[in-house]
Amino acid sequence: MNRLSLNGSWMLSDGKNKCTAEIPGDFHTALLNAGIIQDPFLGFNEQETLWVGKNDWTIKRAFEYKKISGTSAFLEIKEADTFFTVRINGFEAGKGRNQFLRYRFDVSEFIKDGENEISITFESAEKKSGEINGSLPYPVPTMKYDVYSPNRNLARKCQCHGGWDWGPCLMVSGIYGGIHIDTVADGLFDRTDTAFTRENSGGNDLWTLKATVYYSAVCEKSKEFIFGLSGNGAECMRKTETVILKKGMNAVSTEFTVSNPVLWKTAGELRDENRSANELYLLSVSETDSASGVMTEEHRIAFSALRAVSHKDNSGGKEGRCLYFENNGRMIFSKGTNWIPADSFPSRMTEERYRNLLESAAEANFNTVRVWGGGIYESEIFYELCDRLGLIVWQDFMFACSMYPVTDDFLSNVRDELDYQIPRLKLHPCIGIWCGNNENYGAINWFRESRENRDRYLVDYDRLYHGTVGEAVRRLDPDRLFWPSSPSSGPDDFADNWHTDNMGDMHYWSVWHEKKSFDAYLSIRPRFVSEFGYESFPSVEACREFAGEEELNFTSPVMEYHQRSPGGNSIILENFSRYFRFPEGFENMVYLSQVQQAVAIKTAVDWWRSLRPHCMGAVIWQLNDVWPGASWSSLEYSGKWKLLHYAAKEFFGDVYMPVFIRDGELRCVMCNDTDESVDADITIHFLDFSGNALRTPIVRHVRTAADRTQEFHSESISGMKSDSFFIFAEYTAVSGSGRKFSGEQTVFEDLYKKCALIRPEITAGITELPDNKFEISLEASAPAFFVSLDSHEPEGRFDRNMITLLPGKTGKIIFSGKPGMSAGDLQKRLTIKNLRDTYR
Repeated sequence: MNRLSLNGSWMLSDGKNKCTAEIPGDFHTALLNAGIIQDPFLGFNEQETLWVGKNDWTIKRAFEYKKISGTSAFLEIKEADTFFTVRINGFEAGKGRNQFLRYRFDVSEFIKDGENEISITFESAEKKSGEINGSLPYPVPTMKYDVYSPNRNLARKCQCHGGWDWGPCLMVSGIYGGIHIDTVADGLFDRTDTAFTRENSGGNDLWTLKATVYYSAVCEKSKEFIFGLSGNGAECMRKTETVILKKGMNAVSTEFTVSNPVLWKTAGELRDENRSANELYLLSVSETDSASGVMTEEHRIAFSALRAVSHKDNSGGKEGRCLYFENNGRMIFSKGTNWIPADSFPSRMTEERYRNLLESAAEANFNTVRVWGGGIYESEIFYELCDRLGLIVWQDFMFACSMYPVTDDFLSNVRDELDYQIPRLKLHPCIGIWCGNNENYGAINWFRESRENRDRYLVDYDRLYHGTVGEAVRRLDPDRLFWPSSPSSGPDDFADNWHTDNMGDMHYWSVWHEKKSFDAYLSIRPRFVSEFGYESFPSVEACREFAGEEELNFTSPVMEYHQRSPGGNSIILENFSRYFRFPEGFENMVYLSQVQQAVAIKTAVDWWRSLRPHCMGAVIWQLNDVWPGASWSSLEYSGKWKLLHYAAKEFFGDVYMPVFIRDGELRCVMCNDTDESVDADITIHFLDFSGNALRTPIVRHVRTAADRTQEFHSESISGMKSDSFFIFAEYTAVSGSGRKFSGEQTVFEDLYKKCALIRPEITAGITELPDNKFEISLEASAPAFFVSLDSHEPEGRFDRNMITLLPGKTGKIIFSGKPGMSAGDLQKRLTIKNLRDTYR
C-alpha cells in the first residue's frame, strides 16, 4: 500500500474570514492562532466566539498524486466533525454526518495524475441540527444551560461541545484523527477482531486466541495473510492463512494456543506484584499488495479475565442487585473517576496531556475510569494508556442528558457508529463494561414533553438503547456486559435508580444539587456509585488564567461566569458557613473550597468502602477539566492536583483505615484490597485542641484477610463534649510478603466552626534529595488541620498533602520538582496553609 498523508496545513475560510488551519485539528484553534478570535477561556470571550459554530467552514489544499495502473485510491478520514462534503477537483467525492466514524471513500475516478485540489465543506452542526429538528414528527427535548447550543442531541458529535454545567459552549469542527489517501491494487484492511477461550489442561492455563481480520478486496484473487503474536516474554508465533478473496468484505481467521500467558492486571494487582504497568502482546496481520508492497495491521492486546458481574442477590430481594468488576477471580472494588474530554479544543488533546491525566489517576490509586456519555469515544492513546496502567474502563456510548430521535435515518447513523466503535474498542483489555447512555432513562422525567407523553418516549428509549445499542453489543462483543443506562437497576429493570440505592449503579447528587449535608452520604447503602461529586475552585494561579486581578472575588461577574453549575458558587459559600468559620480573603476561600470538596468526597468513600462487598464501587465526578473554572474535578485544567486528588491517594489506598462517626458512634474499619493478609498496629488518640490526651488511647492489632474489609472497633462517644476534642488515628501495616503501609485519620465529632482551634506556628525545613526531589520537614506548635502545601506551579507534586500536624511530631512530605530547581527556589515559592489561619 502507498499512503499519501494529507495532514498538515490547509486554507480555512467561511467566505469572510480566512487563515491557515492545521489538520488534524479544530478550526477554533486555527482562528485563535490567526488572531481572528480572542481566547474564549478569558473573561467573557466565549460569547464573542459563538458565531464560529453558526457558520459553515471550508478547508482546501493542493496535493501531488502519482497514478499507478491497476490500482484504486481510497480517501480515509477519521473523526471529521460533523456534517461535511468532500470535493476533489470540483467533483463530490463523499459526505459525512457523524464525528464518531472513520470514513473511507473510493476516489479513483476523481483523482488525476499530477496536481489535484481537495476541499471539504463543514456545515454548521448547530444550523444543521436545527433543520433536523424542524423535520421531526414530535419534539425531542434536551438539557439547556446558560450558554448552550440548541438541538445538540440531533447531531452525532461530542455532546458537551454544546455547553455543559462545567464547560463552555464551543461548537468546534474540524478533522481530529487525520486524513490520507491509500493506493492499493488488491484491497484494504478494515478491522481486526479477537475472541478468547480458556481451559485448564493438565495444570496449565490454556488460552486459545481466535484472530480475525476483515479485508475489503477490490478484486477476486488468492492471497496469503501472515498472523503473528509476540511480546510479554513470549517468542513470536506465526500462522499463514491462504484464502480466495471475493470482491467486497472478507473475514480471514486463524488461532493461536498459548499456555500460561501473562494475564492483564488492574492497577491494584500491578502494585501487588510491584509493577507499574502491564506488558502487552503484539498481534499483527500482514499481506502483500501486488502494487504497493507489504501492508501490516498491528494491535496491542492482552489475555484478560476482566468481566463485569451483576445479578439479583439470593436474599428475597432485600439486598437487590449487585454490580462489580472481577479480574483473575478477584472482586475489584472500583476506586474510580469520571472522564470528560481532555480539552474543549481537540487540537490540545495531545499524548502528553492524556499521559499526564491518566498517570495522575493511577498514581492516586484510582483503578477505574468511566468514559462519560456526553463526550467522545476516546483516541487510541487513551485506551492504550489505560491498558498499560491497569485502569478499568467503564465505556458509555455517546448519549447524555437528553431524549434522542428514533427515526430510521438517526438509527441507521447510530448503527454505523456502533459497527465502527465497538470492534475498535473491544480489542482493548481495559474495557470492562458497555453502558448505553448517561442519565437518559431518568431524563424522561426532566422534560414537560416526555412527562406528558411518557409511553411515547419510553418506547423510543427502549428502541434506541435496548434495541439498537444493546443489539450491537450482543452481536459484536457478546462476552462483555451491556448495562442499559447509568444509573440503572440492570438490563431487565426499569426502576427509578436515582434514589434506589440497592440496585445496580446509582448517581448520588443529593449533597450537591439538593444541598444536603455531608452526612447524607452515610444515609445510603449503595451497590455501586458511578457518579457523585462536590465542587471546588482551582488554584489562584488557575483563576488568574481567566479573571483579572480585580475580578478575583467569588461573586464577581467573571468568577460567576466561569461557574456553570447553577448557583454553584453560592453552594460553596453556604457550606463554608455551614461547616467552617468564614474564611478571610480570596486565597483562603480558594484553599477552603478545596478542603471542603475533599472532606465531602472522603465522607462518602470512607463509608462506602466500609460496606464492601455490599458496595463495590465509588466513581467520583470528575477527574479533569476542559477549561479553567470552578468544577467538580480533582485535577485542574493544567493537570495540577487539587487537594481532592491528594486525598484520593489516601482514601483509595490498597490498605486503608476509615474512621468515622455515624449516629453518635465511632466506627473503625480496616480495608485490605491486596492479594494477601495484612497485620496492622493501630492507635486511636482522643486529643484536645492543644494536643493533650483526654483519655487512654485505643490500641489494636488487627489482621485482615486479602480482599476483605472488617470493622474492628465501635463505641458510643455521646458522653464526650463534642466541640472540645478530635480523634487522631494512625496505623502501620505489613503484608506477608513484607509490603508496608501506613496512614492517618483525623475526625471531628462537631462542626469545625464550633471548635476553638489554636493558631499554630508552622515551621518548614527543606532538604535536597537526588532526582529533583526535596524532603520538607514540618513542625507545629499546636494541632494544625488540613495543612496544605503549594509550590504554585503545575509541574510540582507532593507525595501527600492536606495532613494533620501534632505538636512534638515532625511531618515529612516529599516534593518532586522540575529539573534545575534548588531548595532555595522551593523555599521562595512554597506556601503552607492550615484551617485555623483562614480566619481572624
